[in-house]
Amino acid sequence: MAREWIALVVLIVAVGTSLVSSVVPGHVHVAYPGSMDCQQGCDFVAGGWPFLYLVDHPGISPVGSVSLTDGLLGADIIRPDAFGETLLFWICAWTAVIWTTRRTRRPRTD
Repeated sequence: MAREWIALVVLIVAVGTSLVSSVVPGHVHVAYPGSMDCQQGCDFVAGGWPFLYLVDHPGISPVGSVSLTDGLLGADIIRPDAFGETLLFWICAWTAVIWTTRRTRRPRTD
């Protein structure tokens, strides 16, 4: 398989894995300067792994829940920096898996 195809497959699988990881629950402490309630920070439900990139939006989305659909519709907050870190993690992880698999399956020439 050509390297370009492998890179494309890794990217597609990494994006998919990053998006699916939004179901992994977590909590973040976020400050909202314009808010009367959370100027110093509040705890919110979040999703994503290994970095929490999807955060419950106060006052807009249902309290205590996050979903990728709500994130794409604007009801929850998608943190681009954390999503980028999550995507980079999965690109590295899937690259390592493919590299290891290809390396162990390659016949040795001695």
